[in-house]
Amino acid sequence: KENTEEISCLSVKEIKKLARPEFRNNPDKFYPVDTLTKLGFSRNECPKCHNFYWRATETRDTCGDSNCAGSYSFINNGFLKDGKQMTYADAWKGFERSFTSSRIPCTSIPRYPIVARWRNDVDFTAAGIYCFQPYCVTGELDPPANPLIQPQFCARFNDLDNIGLTGRHYSGFIMLGIQVFNYPNDYKFFKEECVEFNFNWLTQELGIPKEEITFVEDVWAGGGNLGPSIEYFVRGLEVGNMVFMQYKTFPDGSREELKIRIIDTGIGLERIPWLMNGTSTSYMVVFKTAYEYLSNKLELVPDQDIWEKFGPYSSQLDVDEAEDINKTWQQIADLVGKELAEVKSQISPIKDMYIVLDHTRTVMITIIDGSLPSNVGGGGNVRNILRRVFAIMHKNKWWDKLGGMQGFLEIFEHHKKDLEGIFGQFKEYKSFNEVIEVEYDRWNNTDETMKTNLQKLLKKRKGVLSLNDWDLCMGSYGIPADTISAISGLEIPTNLYYYIAEKKDKLTKPPALVLYDTTHLAETENLYYKNHLGYDFEATIVDVFLNVSESNRQNIVILDKSAFYPTSGGQIHDTGKLFIGDNQFRVTNVEKVGKSVLHFVEPSLDGDKDAYIGKTVMAQVDEDRRNQLRSNHTGTHIVFAACRKVLGPHVWQNGAKKTLDMAHLDITHYKSLSREQELEIENEANRIICKSAKINKYMMNKSDAEKEYGFSLYQGGIVPGNELRIVNIDGVDTEACCGTHCDNTSEVGWVKMVKSQRISDGIVRLYYITNERAMDIMNKETVLLQDLCKLWGIDQTQILTTAKRFFDDYKRLSTLTKKQDVRLLELQIKCVLGGAASGAVIESDQEDPTLYFSYLKQYAGQLKDAKRGVVFIGPSFIFGLFGSKDMVDVEELKGLLAAANPDGVNVITADKFSLKVKGQKKPVQVDDVLQVSIPGVKLDKEAVTKYFCDHGFEQS
Repeated sequence: KENTEEISCLSVKEIKKLARPEFRNNPDKFYPVDTLTKLGFSRNECPKCHNFYWRATETRDTCGDSNCAGSYSFINNGFLKDGKQMTYADAWKGFERSFTSSRIPCTSIPRYPIVARWRNDVDFTAAGIYCFQPYCVTGELDPPANPLIQPQFCARFNDLDNIGLTGRHYSGFIMLGIQVFNYPNDYKFFKEECVEFNFNWLTQELGIPKEEITFVEDVWAGGGNLGPSIEYFVRGLEVGNMVFMQYKTFPDGSREELKIRIIDTGIGLERIPWLMNGTSTSYMVVFKTAYEYLSNKLELVPDQDIWEKFGPYSSQLDVDEAEDINKTWQQIADLVGKELAEVKSQISPIKDMYIVLDHTRTVMITIIDGSLPSNVGGGGNVRNILRRVFAIMHKNKWWDKLGGMQGFLEIFEHHKKDLEGIFGQFKEYKSFNEVIEVEYDRWNNTDETMKTNLQKLLKKRKGVLSLNDWDLCMGSYGIPADTISAISGLEIPTNLYYYIAEKKDKLTKPPALVLYDTTHLAETENLYYKNHLGYDFEATIVDVFLNVSESNRQNIVILDKSAFYPTSGGQIHDTGKLFIGDNQFRVTNVEKVGKSVLHFVEPSLDGDKDAYIGKTVMAQVDEDRRNQLRSNHTGTHIVFAACRKVLGPHVWQNGAKKTLDMAHLDITHYKSLSREQELEIENEANRIICKSAKINKYMMNKSDAEKEYGFSLYQGGIVPGNELRIVNIDGVDTEACCGTHCDNTSEVGWVKMVKSQRISDGIVRLYYITNERAMDIMNKETVLLQDLCKLWGIDQTQILTTAKRFFDDYKRLSTLTKKQDVRLLELQIKCVLGGAASGAVIESDQEDPTLYFSYLKQYAGQLKDAKRGVVFIGPSFIFGLFGSKDMVDVEELKGLLAAANPDGVNVITADKFSLKVKGQKKPVQVDDVLQVSIPGVKLDKEAVTKYFCDHGFEQS
C-alpha cells in the first residue's frame, strides 16, 4: 500500500456522541421495539449508566453490563452442568448450526485475511464488516453471500493495557459476524428478525434462560458508517452487539442515509466457552493447547483460590473505564479478602503469561496473512506486541527456561492446533521462523541512534515523558516501550496503548482530488485490452477540456474509443500522435478520470471546442514505447513470483512502477537483500521467461476469482465492481491487474536486476529492466569488461584479482600520499610564518578543500600570533586561514568572483576554533581569526592571486 496524506476528523466516540440524543429519544424509529416486546422484554433506564435496556424479569435492576452490575456473575456459575465443557471450536460450530438453520438461513463463509489489502484507510481487519467495506456497503460489489456468517480473525491494538486481566480483551480475536445487505429491491432481514435469531441462538442452542439476558440500546460508528445498535449481556458479560447501519458519516460528523441497510452483528467467540464453562478467565479455554505447553514449561500454576475470587471483579480493571485504576485494585483486593500486594503478586505472572499467549497468536496470524514487524503502518503494531512479549519473557527470566528461541517458536505451533477446529490446518510458512528470529535480534540490539534520540528527549523534558512523547519514541524512533522504560527509569503508562489507538482514530485519509468532471460522458471504449498489439485506430472526439493545471490551455481530448493506455497500475502512459484533419498533435500524457480516457496533446487546440466535437481522428500509439512498457509490466509479475519463491510467502507487493527506462517493485521483506539473493531472484525470473509460459488475460466474477485464487490476487489492492481482469501466468502467478501484458513470458526477453535497497523498515525495492533495455545494459557491461581486459592485458578470469591488487595498492599509496600532503602543508605553514610578507598565496593541486578543512585549523593560533595568513587556490575553490579578521574583505572577494558565477558565490566562514592540544586535557580556544572557504566556483587564478598580492601577500 502506498502512504497517502492524513487529515483530522472526529473520532468514533465524538461521532457517536452527536447521534446518541436523537436515537435515545426515538426508540420506535431506531430500535426493534416490536420484536423485543413480543419476546417478553420491557424497556427501562439503567440507574447506573442511564442507558435504556430491555429486560424479561423485574428482578433485573440494571442493564447487565458488569460495570453496572458490579461483577461477572457467571464465573463458577456457568450454564453447562454434569461436568460438560464447551471448547473454542464447539462454540463456533454451535453458532454456525443455529444461524444456517434459522427461519431465514445464513451462509457460512471462511475468514478473510487480517491484513486489509482491499482498503487504504486501515491496516488490519478490526471487525467482520471491514471485510465488506467500502464496496459491498456502497453497492459497488456484491457480498460473497447474503445473508452470511463468518468466523473473522480481527486485530485491535487499543486494549493492550487490559489483556490478561479482564478476560474479555484480546489484541487478536475471532469475531462471529452476521452480515446482511438489504438492497432497495432485495430485502433480506433487518432489526426485528436479527434480534429474533440472536435470541433463538442464546436460548435454544446455548440453553440460556431469557431472564438472564438483557438487551441494551446503543449507537455504533466505524469505517465511515453509523447506526443504532443493540448490545446483549448475560450475567455481566457482553456477549454480542447487533449493529444496524443506516448512515454514511463524514470527517466532520455529518451523515447521510445509506441506500443499502446493513446488519453487522459482532460476537466475540472467546467469550462464549468462557460464559458457558464459568471458568475464572477466558484465556485458559481459548489458548488451551498453547496454555498447557507454556504453563508446564514455565512451571506456572495459577492460585485457583485467588483467581476464582478475583475473576468476577476483573471486569472492573478496564483502564478505559476505571476512573482510578489503583483505587479499583484496592477495592478488588478488599472484596477478595487478601492484601493488595498478595493479590498482585499472584495475578501478575499469570497475567504476563496470558499476554504472551495473546500477543504471539496475533503476531502469528498477521505475519501469515502478509504483515511484517516494522516501523511502518500496521507493522508498527505487530512490532510493538512482539517486542512486548520479548520484554516480558526476559523480565520474568522465562526465555532460557522456555528453551530460548526454539522453545519460543513452539508456542506458535500450539496456537495452530488450537485454531485448527475453526480454520482448518495451516499451510507451511517457510520464512516465519526467520522473521521472528530477525526481530528478536533487532530487539536485543537496540540501535545506538535510537537510544541517543531518547536520551536527548529525556534531557529536553527533564526526565518526564508525556503520552505523546512515548508515542513519538515508539512510532518515529522505533524504540519499544520496554526499552524506553529501561533507559528512562519510567514505568510504562497503564493507558499507553489506548492513547496511541485513540490518537490514530482521529486521523483519516482524504478523498482523492478529482480535477475533471466526466460523469456526463459515456465510457471510453477500451481498445488496449481487446488487442494490446493494435497501435493504429480511428476514433471520434466526444469532448475537449481545458487543462486546469496549465493555465486552462485547451489541450485535453476525449475520444469515444482509445488504444492509448492511461497511467495506472504502476505503469506509465502510452504516447503517440493524433491526426485531426490536416493537423498533427503529439499525445504526451494519458489519464483516466472516471470512465473516460483523457489525451493530453501538443500543441493546444485553437478555436472553439465545439468545432472539434464529432470530428474523426486517426491515432497512432508509439509501438517501441508500448513494447518496452509491456515487457516491464509483465516482468514485474515474473520478478514478484521469483521473490516469493526465493524469499518466502511473507513477500507481498507494496508498490510498483514501470517506466520506460527502469522498473521497480517494492516488496515486504524483513531485511536488505544480499547480492546472492538478488542474483538468485534474477536467475529464477529468467528461468520463468525461458519456460515460455502462456499468459492468460480474462475477465472473471470477483467472488469466483477469490474462491479459486484467494486474496493473493490483490497485490495492488481491491478494485470496485463485480468483475476482475485476471492476469494468469501458467503455473507461475495469478493477479487481478490492469496494464498491458505480453502473451507469453518469452516475449519479456530477459530480466536484468540492477540493484535493490531497503527503502523503509520492512520494505525492499528491487530495480530491474527487461527486453531491449536489458540488452543495452548487458551490452555495456560486456564492453566494459572487454575494455578492462584490453587495458590491463589480461583475460576475464583475471579481472577480479587484478582489480583487487590495484585497489590494495591504491589504498596503500593513498595513505602514503595523505601523510605526504599533511607534511607538505606543515612545511608550507612554516614558510608563511617565517616569511616577511603578510601571508602567502599558494596554488593547490588538491581536487577539493578537504585537506585544509581537516588540518589547517591546527595552525590558527600560530597564524594569529604571527599576524599571518595563507590562501590556497584550487581548480574550483579558495580556502584561506587568516590570523586577523581584517586581513581580507570577504564581500570584496565575492565581488571579484561574481561575474564568473552569476548564480551566486557560496562563502563559508568561521572565526573561532576549539583545538585539542597534545598533553592537555582541555581543548584550547582560538578566536578572532578568520577561516574562509569558497567551494564550487569558477575562478580566474591569476586575478585572485593578484588580489591577495595587492593586499600584502606573496605568491608561493
